[in-house]
Amino acid sequence: MRRTIAQLFVSAFTFAVPVLVASSASAQANPCGNLQAAAAGRCEIRTEGGCEGYCEPVQFTAECSGRCTGSAEASCTGSCEADCQADCTVDPGSLSCEGSCTASCKGDCSVSCSAQANAGGSQADCEAACSANCDAECDVSCEGTPPSASCDAKCEASCEGQCNVEANIECNADCSAELRGGCEVQCTTPDGALFCDGQYVDVVGSVKDCTDWLLTQGIDVQVHAEAEAEASVSCAAAPGSTAPLTGTGLAALVAGVGVAAARRRKRS
Repeated sequence: MRRTIAQLFVSAFTFAVPVLVASSASAQANPCGNLQAAAAGRCEIRTEGGCEGYCEPVQFTAECSGRCTGSAEASCTGSCEADCQADCTVDPGSLSCEGSCTASCKGDCSVSCSAQANAGGSQADCEAACSANCDAECDVSCEGTPPSASCDAKCEASCEGQCNVEANIECNADCSAELRGGCEVQCTTPDGALFCDGQYVDVVGSVKDCTDWLLTQGIDVQVHAEAEAEASVSCAAAPGSTAPLTGTGLAALVAGVGVAAARRRKRS
């Protein structure tokens, strides 16, 4: 059984601190949406003066992975593995699972996104979201598949990643477009936009309410205020520097990703 992107975000860091299990009442009081206090890392608020530059598909993979839970279709994995096997048998040692997966996956993004463009969406945005998802899915799918693995193992893992991207391409494109718009708008507000471990957090309440809640959990939140720092020579923080609000250095991860964590992929 292979782990989803959502599971990777959670399991990769859970050695640092125990997951905070919240009651239904406290979960309802959480204004941070899918954000769960889970593991060591970093949360930060970014405001005008560079914030919009962080509103890119690669920063949305955790949230979109939780929303887009389609499974790879047999027709995709079957044809993919046949092509992969043909390449691998020529020189088994030269085939990298992750390299093969990522290259093939990204090579298909343009064709797969053409339907999105025909439906009125942006092909460029779709391809950007697809490319970011290829990196994430191939990393997860090929985890634990060493260079010495057999062609069968490499191709099965590689095609699982590629075909999961294909199964969710429309959903990921729509999700990424929605989050980009929300992120850019949030960047222009006084509260700014919240990112945890580099991933954009789509809060359900205000960023201030979410930050206050994080502080009650003992989670350290940094503030990037480039515009403010440049506007005043009396400001203690230089442009691009960070200022901690409070907390103990714990972090938060995007986990609506909890939805995707329930999805199980079985090797055929």
